[in-house]
Amino acid sequence: MFKALTPNILVADVEETVSFYTHLGFEKIAQVPEHGKPQWAMIKAGEISIMIQDKKSAESDLPFRYTNGQNGGVLLYMDVEDVEKMRTRIDGKALIIKDIHSTFYGTNELIIADPDHYLLIFAEDKK
Repeated sequence: MFKALTPNILVADVEETVSFYTHLGFEKIAQVPEHGKPQWAMIKAGEISIMIQDKKSAESDLPFRYTNGQNGGVLLYMDVEDVEKMRTRIDGKALIIKDIHSTFYGTNELIIADPDHYLLIFAEDKK
């Protein structure tokens, strides 16, 4: 029935956010409008896709999110091959919320915040 889940994160500046994620290894595969200041973009790395939308455009597209008083939080949990390599890649370029640590469920994880304070968890299976 379901084929994929692609989060759409709402941000203050689409270009800044795309730049941050491309530094992590994502590639921008689309943006709207195609030329000029983007209001929306899609990025991809491996099997992971993320949509990035300007908050102001979302206010008119999704008024319920701004009027129901129950805005939920989001954590972006990503399986990676090498969490140490990811740590080196983001060094000095992102706010580290929790440095590499072992979990009780068998992963090594790194937690950072993106420019809009979404939490990104990079997890490597300890097999």
